[in-house]
Amino acid sequence: GSRTLTPGTTMAAEEPPTPATLQRQSSLDREQELIKYITDKCAAREEIELEEGWKILQEKGIDVVTATLQETDRMDKKPFGNRGYSSLYTVGFNMCSCANTPDRSEDLYQRVNDAMARFLKEHVVEPLLDPSLVGVAMLEKFSKAWHNHKIMTKWIQQLFQHLDRGYVLNSATESLTSCGMKKFLNVAFGDTCERVRAGALDMINRERAGNEIDRNQLKNCVEVFIVMGLCRGSGSKDLKSVDKMLKMNPELDVYTKDFEEPFLRSTREYYTIEGAAWLESDSVPEYLSRVETALGEEEMRVGWYLNSATHDKLQRTCVETLLSDHQKQLVERPNSGMYALLKLEKGEDLRRMFVLFQLDGVEKGVAPMTQIFQKFVEDQGEALLDARRAEIKRLASEKKKENQSDPSMIMGMLALYKKTNGMVKELFDNHLEFQKSMKVAFQEFMNKDAGKFANVELLTAYCDGILKGHEASEKLSAAAMEDRLESVMNLFVYLADKDMFAELYRDALAKRLLNKKTTSMELEKHMISRLKQLQGPPFTTKIEGMIKDHQMCDDNNAKFEEYLKSTAADGSTASSSSSSSTELSETPKVQVLTLGFWPSQQPRPVNLPPVLASAQSHFEAFYQEQHSGKKKIQWQFTLGDAEVHGIFPKGTYRLSVTTLQAVALSVLNSQATPLGLDEMSQRIGTDEEVTKRILHSLSCNPKYRVVKKQGAGNPKTINNDDTFIANEKFTSKSKRFTIPMASLDNVGQAIKNKVVEDRSYLIDASVVRTMKARKRMTHHALVSEVANQLQTFNARVGDIKRRIENLIEREYLARREDGDGQWTKEYDYLA
Repeated sequence: GSRTLTPGTTMAAEEPPTPATLQRQSSLDREQELIKYITDKCAAREEIELEEGWKILQEKGIDVVTATLQETDRMDKKPFGNRGYSSLYTVGFNMCSCANTPDRSEDLYQRVNDAMARFLKEHVVEPLLDPSLVGVAMLEKFSKAWHNHKIMTKWIQQLFQHLDRGYVLNSATESLTSCGMKKFLNVAFGDTCERVRAGALDMINRERAGNEIDRNQLKNCVEVFIVMGLCRGSGSKDLKSVDKMLKMNPELDVYTKDFEEPFLRSTREYYTIEGAAWLESDSVPEYLSRVETALGEEEMRVGWYLNSATHDKLQRTCVETLLSDHQKQLVERPNSGMYALLKLEKGEDLRRMFVLFQLDGVEKGVAPMTQIFQKFVEDQGEALLDARRAEIKRLASEKKKENQSDPSMIMGMLALYKKTNGMVKELFDNHLEFQKSMKVAFQEFMNKDAGKFANVELLTAYCDGILKGHEASEKLSAAAMEDRLESVMNLFVYLADKDMFAELYRDALAKRLLNKKTTSMELEKHMISRLKQLQGPPFTTKIEGMIKDHQMCDDNNAKFEEYLKSTAADGSTASSSSSSSTELSETPKVQVLTLGFWPSQQPRPVNLPPVLASAQSHFEAFYQEQHSGKKKIQWQFTLGDAEVHGIFPKGTYRLSVTTLQAVALSVLNSQATPLGLDEMSQRIGTDEEVTKRILHSLSCNPKYRVVKKQGAGNPKTINNDDTFIANEKFTSKSKRFTIPMASLDNVGQAIKNKVVEDRSYLIDASVVRTMKARKRMTHHALVSEVANQLQTFNARVGDIKRRIENLIEREYLARREDGDGQWTKEYDYLA
């Protein structure tokens, strides 16, 4: 037969009061009584009537849980004992599912719901209705009430879970857990929500202020807002159990509206007041340290008792209030802001500022920091320029000239780069905006000159010194040289006039190679390869050609030596020439250089002595034979060198001199009477100015005066009426020495003139290439495009305009005119 009761036949009986012996009955006694009851019923196969069964379930089950919760908020995991629990479950199950008996599921379901409602009213809601109960006291009461309600709902679901599996499933009604939670929402939560929230916010602020709080209480109270969202959600009818409910994906509508939003407003208000107080009393590092601590505590607070969805909103609220609103003041504060931290090298504080200002909620991010960083780097660079200017001024007061080889400013710039680049990498995570700020700052002062010599010239001179094996007075190892050169490349990228650097470097390289001053060919090649990587192959074509020429010199000289031996054996050389060539102590070394690769030098005719003229004629014959007359030689004596064996009355010496000095010494060799300046000039074959420089190096050198100058004029300069003769009294402690000679050309100005000329060709090529591709362009667009294309120097707008005018005159371009003959600010390309 059917177990379903006809609607209306169930009578709601008044619940009997809890027996007076309930509190005194032990759990073991209850367990034994329950076991006996259900055993007897099953053995007799007796039906359990509704009133009889409900009384057992009420008194031995629900009332036991209620009484226990009133005594303590800790619930025994086995309040009925294992067999007592199974007996209670069997009583309820048999009332609903025993064969040949009425199905009392609906009545039992209703009575269970009534019992939960009564428990809420008498033991949960009533203690909370007192309107004077607020703050922490309210929170304590509410936390305990919610805790007890969860336990009650849990045990009711366990004792009557057969209803969830049968009656609830078949009738599509709400589960017992859903009923319990919704009753709490409707009965307890509605009237107490505002006071609970106020208490929770007050407790959180107390904890922020450093007071101890009961976080479990707070977590219980916040949990209610999340659970109440589940009770209003789509799955609110089918909450399986309390434990499973707490693990479900939360429905946060109630939590967000009734707790999170007020909580965030309270947080903003709290930190607005606290932040203002911190700013008033603390330095910037101390303030940021407080903020860092506060953010860490807020993050832990989320884990302690808030929902994880609040994390980002809470952090953003704190960041906006404590950092974004005060960012300008924090960065720019005079004595403890970012500039002061940079000057004092407070890396930890700078790192903290960088990390905090990157957080979501800081409106301007790290932009204000990058501006201060750029200004700091610029100021440090300007300080180096000022120091250079001060040194130049000091030298001028002492009537001394500015020294291009002084590496102090370049060394300062290298140290500044190392320092600031280290900051960008280690403190600012190599952030792109900090890289840009550093680049702009270095470009600003690297291209601003402090004296007669431009920074590009000083940088080239520094490279020259390093490749010669020294930095100032310090000798360098190969590893140190490589390290310094790599550092130089870091500064090179900031130069605007890279083409000027290339020409100056080429000139310095030529002198190193020709004068045998380079210390490592591997490092020379390494430097060229780095320039090639940074600027591309065309930038280093000529320099690579110079290295190739230099390496071929040894092969050419070896072949020349073989040539001399073979011609001497064949007797094909005139006897006079042969005798002249034998006066040389060794075969002369001739360096054959490709004209387009090496820096151009002004040809200077020289009257070579017979011994050198013989060597010259022999090499010309050899070279013509090697190349079948297809290549022409142009002799450049200004950069040549020679070793002269000097025999003086007080000693014999070996003099390392230039070719021109050697010619002058040859003229004075065995000369019994002094020669005047004009006579010396005629015999050497050079003009008067060049002759003066040659004789100045030989007669005015304070250490090695191998030539004696006679005359009434200034002893430190060459005068027109001076006479010259070999210095028979010359003596020196050094048996081998070099006599330096000043350059004959204004090399720096010549290079600058060449660079200006080359730039005009590059601008012309860029304009023509661009117009050929576009056919027609506006003036502004053309100038911008050309400026962007030229990477080796900063083309000024005025220079580009002049080259455009020149191309118009040469009919490469034409101005476009409208119908009235007015220029439309456009150009057409003329094919």
